[in-house]
This record gives sequence, structure tokens and C-alpha cells, in this order.
Amino acid sequence: MIKPVLIFLVFSFSLLYAQSIPDSATETDAKTLVSLDTNKLDPNSFWYMTELDLSESAIQSMTESEFLKIPWKRIAVPGNIYSNNKDYVGKKNILLAKWIQFSEDPSTQYSIRLGIINDRDKTYLNGYWIGNTGQWDAKEPQAYDKLRIYNIPSNVIRYGKKNLLLLKIQPYFENSGGIEQDETTLGPSDKIFARYYKDEFVKLLFLTIYLTVGGYFLFLYIRRRKDRENLFFALFSFSFVIYNFLRNQLKYEFGFPFLEMKKMEYMVILLLIPFMYHFLRTLFEERYSIWGKILDGLQTGFFLFFLLTSDIETFSFLLTNFVQPTWIVYVVLIFVILYRNLKKKERRAFYITIGLTIVLFAAVVDTATNRNYWVFPRIMGYTFLVFNISLAIILANSFVKLNEEVEDLNKNLEKKVEERTDALNESLNQLQILKEKQDGDYFLTSLLIQPLARIENKIPEIKIETYVNQKKKFQFRGKDGEIGGDICIVGTVHLESGDYTVFANGDAMGKSIQGAGGALVLGVVFQAVLSRAKSSYTKSRPPELWLKDLYVELQSVFVSFDGSMLSSVVLGMVSKDGFVYYINAEHPWSILYRDGVASFIETELSMRKLGFPKNDHYFQIKTFSLEAGDTLLIGSDGRDDIVLPSENSSLRSINEDETLILRFVERSESNLKRLVHEIESSGEITDDLSFLKIEYFPRKTRISFPELVRTEYLEIKTKSNQGNYTEALDKLYPLIQKYPHPSFFALAGKLQYQLKNWGEAIVNFKLAAKENPNREDYLYMTAKTLVKNGQNQEAVIWCERLFLRNKLYKQNTKLLMNLLDKTNNIDKKEFYLEFFSHEENIV
Repeated sequence: MIKPVLIFLVFSFSLLYAQSIPDSATETDAKTLVSLDTNKLDPNSFWYMTELDLSESAIQSMTESEFLKIPWKRIAVPGNIYSNNKDYVGKKNILLAKWIQFSEDPSTQYSIRLGIINDRDKTYLNGYWIGNTGQWDAKEPQAYDKLRIYNIPSNVIRYGKKNLLLLKIQPYFENSGGIEQDETTLGPSDKIFARYYKDEFVKLLFLTIYLTVGGYFLFLYIRRRKDRENLFFALFSFSFVIYNFLRNQLKYEFGFPFLEMKKMEYMVILLLIPFMYHFLRTLFEERYSIWGKILDGLQTGFFLFFLLTSDIETFSFLLTNFVQPTWIVYVVLIFVILYRNLKKKERRAFYITIGLTIVLFAAVVDTATNRNYWVFPRIMGYTFLVFNISLAIILANSFVKLNEEVEDLNKNLEKKVEERTDALNESLNQLQILKEKQDGDYFLTSLLIQPLARIENKIPEIKIETYVNQKKKFQFRGKDGEIGGDICIVGTVHLESGDYTVFANGDAMGKSIQGAGGALVLGVVFQAVLSRAKSSYTKSRPPELWLKDLYVELQSVFVSFDGSMLSSVVLGMVSKDGFVYYINAEHPWSILYRDGVASFIETELSMRKLGFPKNDHYFQIKTFSLEAGDTLLIGSDGRDDIVLPSENSSLRSINEDETLILRFVERSESNLKRLVHEIESSGEITDDLSFLKIEYFPRKTRISFPELVRTEYLEIKTKSNQGNYTEALDKLYPLIQKYPHPSFFALAGKLQYQLKNWGEAIVNFKLAAKENPNREDYLYMTAKTLVKNGQNQEAVIWCERLFLRNKLYKQNTKLLMNLLDKTNNIDKKEFYLEFFSHEENIV
């Protein structure tokens, strides 16, 4: 019972489908081309599709009655048959059919143009095979963008009757298939192929134009490398030509593998938008934004992925869903650049905006066509000409403007040369006037410095020699001169404790006039302090405090410039006994040359330059005893700032060895002329250079004791240790009268101290400190004894002397603080207390 019902239903549906097939077929004209495309207003123009996979024999034996039994669907061609039907999912073989009728003209050779089919096909007319494209059931794509044109043999045509055209199609992509793009046309073969080659060669002609334009811009870049916008546009043009050639049907004439061509097409399309972005960015000198860098990184990643793999379906998925959305951001960046320059009324931006807008419109149309949103011819290859025309207008304007400038220059060249020559002569005269004024300032400044940099040494045991060579040389009215920040000053001061040679070697910050200004200030203040040294108050000052007063006055003047004037300096004073008091304010370390060996007498920084804020708290006096024949060399940092010879002339090798100067001193035996020659021979001196040389030649020799005196002195010390102070003194004084040695005075002071004879103890301790100023304990015992005798004010001075030399002498520091409290010297106490808080900050 069920079986007859099913047969009845199938037969009924077959009749329904049969009724939907038109009675008439599309008729051809032997002299013209007839379109087989679907016109939705004409029901006879539709094609028919079925998913039944008919065999070759079934197709070959197909009759009109059997055709009516197949469940056909009406579809529009060209177009994606799956675009509006979710039932068709997957790569299913399909069959397309259309009835056509030929004019009775057996002499005409017919061909059929079937458009672009996804992916491979077998085409039959009246059951006879007339052509196919691609390998059936292959895993790789075959020719899903190839336009099919097949010749129709005359013997298969039924003139005056309906002819059945069948296309068996095997898609490559899911949700896509059929005759997707281009057009379907039937007509004489010569007209079909003439139209085909005409269209494709016209496209090649446009590509040739674009290739020429790209080559021209590449030539401009090669001639002028800094115009990188020419390079980017050349790369864009070449990429555009390659991409459109790979979309051209004539590519199949070269026999290239289809998969490799599609792979290259996917890679090249990634470059188009980025190259356009960089062209506009460099053309209008816009910065490379972080968004541009991110997008370029993404495009590079996709490019490498496409290069290393060969899955076209993955390529299509990534391009559609990931790459093309990033182009929207590129477009936004591009129009932001154009908008900024349109606001500046940049004419180039106006022309480019017009051309680029048309190109982007064409790109959107072509992208929608690629996605099968509609069937429309590709227009990008034609509209790009508009963009090239906009660039041509820009170049033409530039050339016209340049030509006008050249013509104007040619017409008025002689006049312009005269005007420019006059202007240059005027500028040269102004420069000469300014230089003469500048050299005059240099000359006057050097004249001011000369009397300040006096060398006045009145102690015969001390020999002074100086050398100053400023880096800046000048000539003023035929007189040669030099100016800089180095200065050497030597003078003599008479104190109650004796005569001292006072010296200074300074290096003021800055070059030329700035450095000379610092040297001038240093010289003026130094000479002023020396002039005041004749007063009774100054004469009564011990050497440590006198040197401290000199430094404080210099520091107070330099610090008033608020850091705009600094100076490194070594200030010092040396007695006829060869004992040196000095301070080093960030100056190169002083050098002792003794017995043919040069060495530094200091190894660490203790003070900052003059003018450094709160530098008073770092103040420290250092001492040193010269022996007979010793040489003390003090020099500026020009001695180390040397450009050494290098194998590579383009690289400057700066001396970084601070001990190099020691080897120079030893080779020159501390002779200044030879020392300077050694430095100049080693390389180029890059700074001011100055030296102050102190040599010590004592007139009297050291006291030598007979062995009996030594024995007697030891016996006196033994009695002193046993507590026999009076007996020890009785034996010590005759010894002192014959041999006034500081050790004897010191022992006498200690014995008088034990006997509480404070006055006698003070006299002996002072004599011991004078004869041997290097002994710090003598200073402390003098201060301590003065306190015992009630002379607190004088005791403060002796404590200060020791404190300025050695802050770590704890007994003296404690005594000094107590004395300052007793004498109500609150300000001085606060000043000295800050020494400890800043001492650890010294580097």
C-alpha cells in the first residue's frame, strides 16, 4: 500500500518541476554574442541546479523527458549558489543546466564563455563533453578564479532544436560554488576570444602604466635617498601591479602552478595598505605612531605565515576575518594624516584625498565582489589611474614651481649673485668687527690677569717655577695673546710663627672668557688677602687659621655666583723648614718627585670646587714635610686631558690613565719644559695646562747627636717615667741649651706639666710645635696646658689648628667643644659640628 503512494508522490513532484521549466530556450545569433546571464525579469533566463551526482552515462543519455524527472532548483547565474541557502553546506558536487537554441548556420564556429567557476568543472552539450578545467577530486585548488571558454564542435549542435548545456562542478570552498563571477556568453568563437583578449590586454596596458609610474618613483628615490616617500610609493605600485597581474586571466598562459600563484597573491595583498600608509606618513613627515607599528607587526606575522604554509582555505579565512578588518585601522590612520594636512591647507593633501577616496571606494567594491556579496566587474585596476593622476598633478605642480624658480634664477642670476655677495661681505665685515671687539675683550682681560698672577717668593730655601698655557689663543692689533681659566699665584706672608710662601694653582670652570673671569676673581681675592696680611691681627694668626681665612673668603665670593662660576684649586703655604700646609678643592692630585720617583701625596677627594654650596663643611687642611731636594708639582687637569694617537683616525682615544703624568714627571726629572714636551709628544692637549713647581733646598742640616747625648736623653726619660720630674728637668735643660731639638722641648713641657708649672710647660710645648709642626700631639698638649693655666681663648686657637688638620683626633675635638661652650662661641661650635654631618658625603 505504501509503495504505490510513494510512486504517486514522486511522479506528482516531477510534474511540478516539469511545469517550472520554460517551453522556450535561449536563442543564439550567428553574428552576435548572446548573454546567458540571468535576468530576473525574464523567467526564461534562469539556470537550474541540482545536487544529484549524475554519472557520465546518465549525462550522455539525458533526454528532455528524463531532465524533467530531476528535482531542479532555479538559480541566478553568475553568482554564488549558496549565498542565500544555509542548506548547502560543505563541498558538494553540483550540476548546472540551461537550455539554449542555436541559429541554423552550420558554417559558424561557436564558443561559450562560462565565467569564473569555483573550482573545477566538466561541461557537456547535449551529453557530449566539450571541455573541462582542473583535476577532479584533487585536494588542492585547481582554478577557482579562472575564466572558462570552451569551443563547441559543430557536430554536437542541434540546430533549430533545444540544446541542453550541463556543467558538472566540484567546489573547493565551503558555502561557495557555481559560476560566481564574470559573465556567461554564447556566440561566434572569433567574437568570444576577441572580447576576452581585448579585456585582458586593456588591463595589462593599465598595469604597464602603473609599473612605469612605480619605476619612475623608484628612480627618484635612488637619486635622492632621503625622500623615502618615493620608495614607499614605488613599492606600493609594484605590489599593486603584481597583485593585479595575478588576478589577470593571461597568467594561465605562462603555465605557472596555480597554488604558488594564489599563495603569492595572498602575500602581496598584505603589502598594499601598509605601503600606502607609509607613503603618506613619510610624504607629510608624520611620526610613526604606535598603532602603525602594531599593525605593521600583525601584517608581518601574517606575511610570514602565508610564506611558510600552503593552505589556501586558511589563507582565505584569515584574510576575510582578520587581515581585512585591520585595513580599516590603516584607513583611519591614513585619513587622520590627510585631515591634519588639509587643515594646514596643503594642496598635495587635497589632490591625494580625492584620488585615494575613489581608490578606496573601488577597493570596497572589489572586496565585496571577492566575498560574493554581488556580481560586479573589478574596477580597482581602472580607478587606481585616478590616484596616479592626482600624484601626477602634484609632481607637475612641483616641476612647474621648480621651473619658475629656475627661470627666475636665470633671469636674475647676476643680480642675485651681486646681492648675495654684498650681503656676504656685509656679514663678513660685521663678523670681523665683532671678532675685533671680542679679541679686544680678551686682550683687556688678559692684561687684568697678568698683574694678579704674580710670582713673589722671598724665602731663599724655597724655589718656585710656574708654567701656564691657555688653550684659547688670539691676536689683537698685531699682538699675540692667550686667555683661559688657569692661573698660578705665589706670594709671601709674614706671621708671628715665621715667614711662609703662599701659593695657588687654580682652574676656573668654563672656556675662554668665562674661565678667565673665574681666574680674575680668584686672583683679585687672593691678592686682597695677601695685602691684608700686614695687619697685626692677621700676623698673629697661626698658618692653619690663616689658610682657612683665605679659603673662606674665596669660597664666599665664588658661592655668590650661584653655581655659574666654580674653580678647582690647590691653596697652600710652605715654611722655610719645608713644612707644607695645603688644601685641595677638587684639583688633580699633587705630585712629589723624590729620589727620581714620582708619586701622589694624596689619593682621595676631600673637598669640592670653590663655589660649591656648603663647601665650608668639607674644609680640611693637609700637611706634608718636604725633604732636601724634594720637588712638589701641582698641575691643572690639562695634564690628563690628552687625545692619544689611534689607529682609527675617525675615533678619538681620550687618556683615562691618571698615573700617566707620573711617568712623564719621572722621564723629565721634574723639569717643566721637558715635562710639557713629554705631554705634547704623547698626544693632543685639549684643555688649559698649568704647573706650579716647588723645590726645597734647606740651608741648615738636621741636628745630629753624639751617642753620649742619646744615652743621656734616654736616662732622663727613665727618671721621668720613675716620677723624678725635678731631677729629670735639672739634667734636661743643659742638654736643651746645647741641642735645641723639638723632642727635648716636648719632654721638658711634659715634665713641667707634671710639676704643674703651667707657664713653663706652655713655653716648651710651643717651642716643640714650632720646631716640629708635623707632630699633632704637640698641638694638643699646648692647648691642654693653656686650659690648665686658664688661657681658654688661646687654647681654642690651638684646638682649632689641630681640628682643621685632623677631625678624628677625638681628645682634641672633645676639648674644643668644651672650650667653645666655656667661651660662648656658639656660632663657631655650630659651624664645626656640621663638619661631622657632611664628612661622610665626600666621594
